[in-house]
This record gives sequence, structure tokens and C-alpha cells, in this order.
Amino acid sequence: MQRKPAVLAIHGLGGGPYELTTVVDALRAEGLNVATPTLPGHEGGGPTMPASRWEDWVKTVEDAFDRLAKETKGPVAVVGFSTGGTLALGLSRVRKVERLALLAPFLAIRHTTWLPFKSASAVRMMVKVMPDLPRREPPVRDPEMRKWVASQERYRTFSLGATLSALELIERTRPEVPRVEVPALVIQGRKDSVVEPSEAQWLIDRLGSREKRLAWMDRSDHLVALDYDREHVAKDVVRFMVQG
Repeated sequence: MQRKPAVLAIHGLGGGPYELTTVVDALRAEGLNVATPTLPGHEGGGPTMPASRWEDWVKTVEDAFDRLAKETKGPVAVVGFSTGGTLALGLSRVRKVERLALLAPFLAIRHTTWLPFKSASAVRMMVKVMPDLPRREPPVRDPEMRKWVASQERYRTFSLGATLSALELIERTRPEVPRVEVPALVIQGRKDSVVEPSEAQWLIDRLGSREKRLAWMDRSDHLVALDYDREHVAKDVVRFMVQG
């Protein structure tokens, strides 16, 4: 019988492990060992979210992966949400990742009133005059889950410096996508107001993986693991990790 993998769960930009709560709980209920590191610059609540860099995020997830692999002495799969998905793609190029589940992977900003620009150059100009933005309402349609997310300990601002670094990470990661050959599941909410939903199809078309699948969640915004389709998301990820 094939051994169940341990799982590294990577949260998104400006968030924390709580963004993957339902998926992590479902994986643990199946008996999987799950590690949920917190990215640098995301360690707690406070008035101002500090700027942080993708290089530090990469080191954190690589170290967490190595610790989990050493601890379990077995295969390690990765779940990445949003910027965590971008990090997971890069991790699969430098570590032996068993499987990849990418939830609303951050490959392009969706043009919105709260962040009215997409390119790194535009954000770079904004950082000089406005290093932070007020924290917007949680991007989740389910009102009960929106209230729950808002109650989590979070910074009250969103760092544009960290956003710029995330965009730089995307620029480095996108050319590597065809060389990612790990079995992959991509889950994307159709109502996503943060990342561009069409990029999920771009990703699935260009991944070098022989085994890959895109699952659309029709009722969900960006926090797809917490929104109306959360039970479906959790079951899909568990099935992918356990059964392939």
C-alpha cells in the first residue's frame, strides 16, 4: 500500500495558516502529518504589516519542507494558497515534492478598486508614496466565514512592499511553470476578486505535469478554502493527496 505523504501547507500574502484551516483539518483527520509555517512578515496582528521579501519566504518554506521530510522520513506533498501557490511551484523545482495542490494561485492581480494596478513597476512607484494600504474586507462570500476571518489576529494594513516582492516572485516563477512535472491539482474560485481567475487555466495549460487537473469553484471568492465551496475544496484536496 502506498504511504500517505506528509503535507506542507503554505498560506498567502498578508494572511496566515488560518486561510487553509478547513483543508488542514481534513488532511489531519485522514491521518496525514501537516506542517503550517508562517511566512516572515506575517507573524501576528498589529497596526502595520511590515514589508517582507520573497527570498525570506522561499527560505522559510524550504526549511519547513526539509524539517518535515526529515521528521517523517517519507514523501512530502505541498498545498499552496495564493502566494503560497507561487512559492509551492518554485519549491517543486528544488525539492522532491510528491504532489502539488494549488488553491487560487497568485499569478496575476485582478484589477480592483482596492488595488488599481497590476504590474510590478506600477506598485514600485506606489510604494514610494504609499507603503501601506488599509486592510480590505476578507475576500470571502460566506458572511459567517467573513466574520470569522475578520476576527483572526491580522495586521490592520497591507504592505505594498510585500506585494511588490510577491509580483517579483511571480515574474521569476512563471517561466519555470513548463518545467514543473509534479502531479498537480489547481483549485480556483470563479468569483475571485484578488487574483485573476483566468490565470488558473493558463497554469494548467502550461504545467509540464502529466497528471494535472483544474477544479472550478463556482460560488467562491479568493479564500476558496473558507468560502461556500470549502467542503468540496477540502474533499478534493484530501482525495488528491491520498488517492491520487
